[in-house]
Parts: sequence; structure tokens; C-alpha cells
Amino acid sequence: MTDVAEKCVALINRFNEEINELYHEFARKKGLSDSAFSVLYALYEKDGQRQLELCKTSLMPKQTLASALKRLVAQDIVHIENESRRVSRVFLTEKGKQQVNEIIAPLIRAETIATSAIPPEMLQQLPGVLDTYLKALEREFSAL
Repeated sequence: MTDVAEKCVALINRFNEEINELYHEFARKKGLSDSAFSVLYALYEKDGQRQLELCKTSLMPKQTLASALKRLVAQDIVHIENESRRVSRVFLTEKGKQQVNEIIAPLIRAETIATSAIPPEMLQQLPGVLDTYLKALEREFSAL
């Protein structure tokens, strides 16, 4: 491995840790657990997701999501509608929509403003760079 690649790995890992800490602190400051925050963020992007889809968009395992949803249902933030015995969808309640508008929407605006601080020529390259890295990392991990 080259010196540059090793430095990039360290930088990416540090970036990941720091960004996770930023979101964790934001959620805590707003009175949300990390899992509740992730569910609200995912439902902001698309309300009425199937639970399996919500696992993917919130990046949570099924058991963690189930626990989070149980708490959010008890708090009247989400409700679950069964489509069949095996399929259910998660929707924001009115209280949940209010929380999303007060907490998640401003956060997304802040993310957008922060992203616009990146020079346009770098910003145009970012999706391709990140996608290339992620695909290469998946390949390498699957080979282990």
C-alpha cells in the first residue's frame, strides 16, 4: 500500500468517526436517540417506507429498527400499517411530521449549506470518487 493510500485510509476513518459524532451530538441535543434520529431522517426522505426498506435507508439492523419503532409508536411519532402478514409500512404521525419539520428539515438545510462550501469543481467529482471508493471497499471486504 502506498503512503498516500495509507494517509487517505486514516483520513477517511477519522472523517467517518467525526461525522458520526456530529450527528450523534445533534440527535442528543434534540432529545433523540441515534436510532430515532435515523428513522426520522429516513422518513423525511420518504414517508411510508416498508420496514425492510427502512432498515436499508436508516442503515439499521432489523432488531434495532424494531426496538426504535416500538418506542416511536409509543411516543405517537410513527404508526405502522400492515399491508399483509409479512409486510408493513411505517408512517409519520402528525406529531412525527412536526418533529421532522422542526428537527430534520433544518438539519438538511444545514447539510446543504455545508456542502455548498465545497468548490463546485470538487463537488462535481465527489459522487464519483465516493462511489468508486465504496465499490472498491466492498470488493476488498468480500475477498477477506
